[in-house]
Amino acid sequence: MNATGRYVHRRGLHCESACQCAVLAAAGYEVDEETVFGLDGGFGFSFFPASGNAPDIVVGKQAVMPLRAVRLMGVEVVPHAPKSGAGLAGLLESAPAVMTRVDLGLLPHWGLEGRSSFGGYFVNVVRPLGADAFEVSDPAFDEPVSMGTAELQAARSSRNSPPLNPDWRVYVFGAPRRTPQLDRVGPVAVRTLCREVLKPGSRNLGLPGMKQLAAAAPSWPDSKRGEVEDVDLTGRVIRTDALARQLLHLGRQIESFGTGGGLFRPMIGRYLDKVADSTGEARYAEAAAGFHDSGRLWSTLGSALLTAGSVTARGDLTALVDAVSDTARSATDVEKRALTALTPL
Repeated sequence: MNATGRYVHRRGLHCESACQCAVLAAAGYEVDEETVFGLDGGFGFSFFPASGNAPDIVVGKQAVMPLRAVRLMGVEVVPHAPKSGAGLAGLLESAPAVMTRVDLGLLPHWGLEGRSSFGGYFVNVVRPLGADAFEVSDPAFDEPVSMGTAELQAARSSRNSPPLNPDWRVYVFGAPRRTPQLDRVGPVAVRTLCREVLKPGSRNLGLPGMKQLAAAAPSWPDSKRGEVEDVDLTGRVIRTDALARQLLHLGRQIESFGTGGGLFRPMIGRYLDKVADSTGEARYAEAAAGFHDSGRLWSTLGSALLTAGSVTARGDLTALVDAVSDTARSATDVEKRALTALTPL
């Protein structure tokens, strides 16, 4: 049975949560992004240094597609890795959409021309358009887009963003069977969040990862040198300083690459507000205020970094590097206080 008629495209904040919400809505289950995001337990921080003058990678999460939220809803999610357009189309014969991991830098409608890469991005593939194209629902855009099969295959198979390569992964969702009670499961997700961000077991993740960014950024003026190709905010291919590319890329990672702005911090703040409302516990609201503060810190930095593509003076770029370190340190302090206050729960 072809169920594609039940899927309705919707714009969202965070690619992963928005795609899940749209697929769940196609099955008749409405849930907001903040709840899915918070219950999923993927929030946090990841820092992946890159070799040479390639941009270091910063992500406001520590897990890609953990699927904890949908499991709480009793949803069966089956992963696949079809390596052909025909294989992908076959999955759509019995599903309203297939959630698909891609390299954002290779999505033509983003206009990045492969010069920025992020392999942890998600879209919903809705239906084949003949033999050579698919309708794609990207939550960053107001309307669905058409992608050629070859373009979609390139984005699905990209190796440009290690360790966040898409690896052909797609997910087919079953129907929800129950509604999670936020007053019961919300605090459990918060405890998991606190543990994994405060003591993640890797110096590249969580608060240790934020400290790594603060320590690594001052080295960028030496390591990110030379002239490189990039794409500016209008989609125009430019020649630019490698340091400017690094800073612009980080700005996009904070504000533009499916985070909802502020590196997911406002989203987790709104989730904690919902947990506070459902439980009547003020400490969740107090922690939420900390993440709203942190989100403002990250957004201020992200907005400043998005101007880096038009900055030519090396001294001005170095000042932006200083802002990266200062923000990472300040946000670490704010988030540590917010999380530590929740750990006795």
